[in-house]
Amino acid sequence: MAKLEKVKIEKVWADEIFYASNTTTVDVTAPPGVLFTADSTITGDATFAVVDCQLTENLGVITANVEYMVQEELTVQVDAAPGPDDFDLEYAFRFEETYEFQKAILPVDVDIENLRCQVFRLSGTVSLENVDLPEGESEGSFDNVVSLMTKLKLSEEIQTFVALGAAPNVQTVEVTVN
Repeated sequence: MAKLEKVKIEKVWADEIFYASNTTTVDVTAPPGVLFTADSTITGDATFAVVDCQLTENLGVITANVEYMVQEELTVQVDAAPGPDDFDLEYAFRFEETYEFQKAILPVDVDIENLRCQVFRLSGTVSLENVDLPEGESEGSFDNVVSLMTKLKLSEEIQTFVALGAAPNVQTVEVTVN
């Protein structure tokens, strides 16, 4: 007779990949007395993350409302070489996307309140497009384009019983009393 053990496991109801793109126009104002040159450029780093993921269900369709945050630390280089007029441009912004799970079909006894949305993988790119730093001016702009790939898991933590002794190196023997 097999022994049973109660365990807690994560049951995955669905995992899907979603894509999002967001374009934000950013205005650039140089410090007083600094003017852009023909060689002005922008360089730097961007960090993006999922800050929230909320699940909803409507007529059997499960959606995830995902909130992203993008933080950028840029440097505006005014001339061809780094110089004293260069300045930092740091900012952050958030945006939301709503995704519909195509493969998630839940039995009627599964409550959406017991499910969680987990980010399984996140990757993407950030690019600056339409950079306009007009020569001789102190104000300019660019389009910040964020393209993300997010793999979401729809899961539920459950308790269940499993049979012990199924592995080949586990044996159950009858105890003898001498």
